[in-house]
Amino acid sequence: MPRRYLISMWLLSLLVDIEVKCSSNGTVSIGVIVGQIDEQSALINRSVEIAMKASNNTKYVKMNPIKVPCNLSDSFSVRKSFCALIEHQPIALIGTSQSETFDIIASYSQALRIPFFVPTMTRDATLDKENFIVSMCPSFAPAAIDFIKYNQWTKIFYVFDGDDALWRLQTLYEAFADYRIRGQRVPFIIDAIRIPNVKDCREILRKLDRNNNIGSKRIVVDLHTVQDYNVFMSQIIDVGMNRDGYHYLLGTVDIGGMDAELWRSFTFGGVNITGFQLVKASHRHNALSELLEGDNQPSVEVALTVDSVAILTTALVQIMQRPDKQDILGFRRGELYLFMNCSADPIRPLQKGHVILEHVLNVTRDGLSGKIAFDKFGHRRDYTLDLHHLSYMEKLRKIGTWEDGVGFRDINIQAPLNVDPNKTHNGSQIVTTIINPPFIQLARGENGQPSVGNERFEGFCIDMMKNIASKINMTYILKLVDDKNYGTKLPDGTWDGMIGELIRGDADIALASLTITHKREQAVYFTKPFMNTGISIMIKKPERDKPGVFSFMDPMSIDIWACIIAGYFVVSFILYVIGHFSPFEQQDQDDGKSSDTFSFINTLWFSLGALMQQGPDIFPRSLSGRILASAWWFFTLITISSYTANLAAFLTFEKLITPISSVDDLVKHRTIKFGIQASGATKDFFKDSKVPIYQTMYGMMEDSVSSVYVDDPDKGWKRVIQERGKYAFLLESSSNNYYNQRKPCKTMKVGRNLDQKGYGIAMPKISNISHDINIAVLEMAERGDLLKLEQKWWYSKGECGNADGGDKGKNALNLSNVSGVFHILISGLVTAMILSLLQIICSSNLRKKMCKKSCS
Repeated sequence: MPRRYLISMWLLSLLVDIEVKCSSNGTVSIGVIVGQIDEQSALINRSVEIAMKASNNTKYVKMNPIKVPCNLSDSFSVRKSFCALIEHQPIALIGTSQSETFDIIASYSQALRIPFFVPTMTRDATLDKENFIVSMCPSFAPAAIDFIKYNQWTKIFYVFDGDDALWRLQTLYEAFADYRIRGQRVPFIIDAIRIPNVKDCREILRKLDRNNNIGSKRIVVDLHTVQDYNVFMSQIIDVGMNRDGYHYLLGTVDIGGMDAELWRSFTFGGVNITGFQLVKASHRHNALSELLEGDNQPSVEVALTVDSVAILTTALVQIMQRPDKQDILGFRRGELYLFMNCSADPIRPLQKGHVILEHVLNVTRDGLSGKIAFDKFGHRRDYTLDLHHLSYMEKLRKIGTWEDGVGFRDINIQAPLNVDPNKTHNGSQIVTTIINPPFIQLARGENGQPSVGNERFEGFCIDMMKNIASKINMTYILKLVDDKNYGTKLPDGTWDGMIGELIRGDADIALASLTITHKREQAVYFTKPFMNTGISIMIKKPERDKPGVFSFMDPMSIDIWACIIAGYFVVSFILYVIGHFSPFEQQDQDDGKSSDTFSFINTLWFSLGALMQQGPDIFPRSLSGRILASAWWFFTLITISSYTANLAAFLTFEKLITPISSVDDLVKHRTIKFGIQASGATKDFFKDSKVPIYQTMYGMMEDSVSSVYVDDPDKGWKRVIQERGKYAFLLESSSNNYYNQRKPCKTMKVGRNLDQKGYGIAMPKISNISHDINIAVLEMAERGDLLKLEQKWWYSKGECGNADGGDKGKNALNLSNVSGVFHILISGLVTAMILSLLQIICSSNLRKKMCKKSCS
């Protein structure tokens, strides 16, 4: 038996105020049920013995403890021990109980009408007025219900180990049958998990940990003894469930009696642990504290055992002051004879047992466990519990008080449990943020004067927060995050950036382009997304492909042009054949000879005139020739119309050929490197992704000889411009669109988004303003206010017009678009002039020769 327990029990037994002043120095027997295998029961029974021994040193009524060993988990052993105790005619019984045999103890104490003091936690649903069980240990269930409602939980895991916990589980079901948050009814889910063996429950915990269907896990733990809680929480550490995203509500009322060394393993994991304490801290440092070793303190069970003896002796005082005390308590030769018989048929009960119970239940006094009072069912009432909490970088400490029938008091409702209320300024909320245009950017002061206070910042998020603050009547103070990071979980389980400041209580709200991820959602609370986004690719805008000299030929492919030319010659040749052999095409001249109108040269001219939509000076006269000409005219009509329709677009459109269009092209490209921001959600996405292409990209970035990471998106944007097409930057699409609108307008977004996510406003898990801010964000989204702000900060303030990939308006033709036409015209002019000159020279020479011949 631990030495500190013996010291505590001996010293606490001295606190029992025995006030029984009997006219006769009688001896009162008190039955004590001693558990054979339950160490805690042995401690309790030992404290009874010490407390009663202290009373025997006085002149008052002496108490004689009668101990009978039994196996508390065996019904037959309990029945046998119970009857063995009754043979000694005890006036009351004290002892622990277990769920397996509680019904046996309750039924026998009721049948024999003998009060049974239970200093350990029992089931809560015993509402029988004839119940003789006196529950010294109050239930944690009412306080747990108020705590769940205060935090607005909608789902919990209820982990328990015994049948008694089922009664408290039923109490929870009944309490949340009509669960309402801000007047609206919401469903409440309880996932009950029973642990067969507390000492070996790691596999059950692993299954619970692998349940990824829910982000944050709120777990209510209901076990039998403090030792069970120590064993259970040590296995929590083994499984790795002592991290952020978990909140444990322990069902013990002696959280201060748990192993103090155990809490050190939870301090830096980001986990939240809440529990209750019945024995007040003032009782640990009373006048006897100098005799206690270190921080030794009485356990709740020991304190309740001592209080049981005090309640019983106070009840005896009241009985001895009654005029009919001899009828209730009859002493013979210093011994008390009650004439109970457990073996009789029927059982012979304690005749005045109900009177003794009535006096016990009417006792109201202060004890080691605070105010002691009972209701008519033998349950504690008007008791108080200290609320203790442990969170990241915070030791287990008292944060408030819960009182039966009142609820929480002396607790700072306006601040999260892990936030120092002094960190707010005059009731204002501290808002942490980070510079990231256009969400948050430094404002330009008027007349060159620097801005101060909240006016230092402007941007999309600033306008949004002003709107929200006016809706919920909130004041706030803006501050920049100390380490200039958004929030990444470190290897030791802690968080940096804005998320870390929320967890540590340095800020109340995180306002920025903060991506909602499952890891962050486990650590803090997020509102509904105020903007949807996704990871996208930014590259340097390539030079546009200007039209060439012969761009007027682009509306038709080379194959079509070849077919048109071939058709031109074929039609001309067939028309020549028809004109040469058809008798209807021959015309008689004055000399009696037939003319050949459709010579090969003339048919080429005819076909060319039709192709150019010009009227020829000759026409076929035969039916076959006219059919051929009509077919050719229809062909040229459709061809020229199609060409004309596409010509304007090809002359005014400048092709923009990008070297990549997707992440697959980016990975395969040999000369373009790509990178991301050194910390944040984008890096976490690639690091944790299970998609092979994204894993490959992360490996290439990590293995790059020269670092491809940048500190912030602004530096990534500038690097894309400076490296002139040799570097691509992956960032969220909202920021991508913004930078593409900034001068010098040399970047662009390519491809589709790699994922889909959203930005949200973050707050601590326990925040009194989270619901109001969330409703305000939804209202702004429904009314279109967020779209107006996006249009204002992205496009109305843009510097590049439409930077998506070409102007949408009509462009005027310039010389480069139609230079080929001028080249053909000039070529035709030069050719015509040369041919004309040659014809003149030839004609002149011919006339000279003819003149010489004529003269000779």
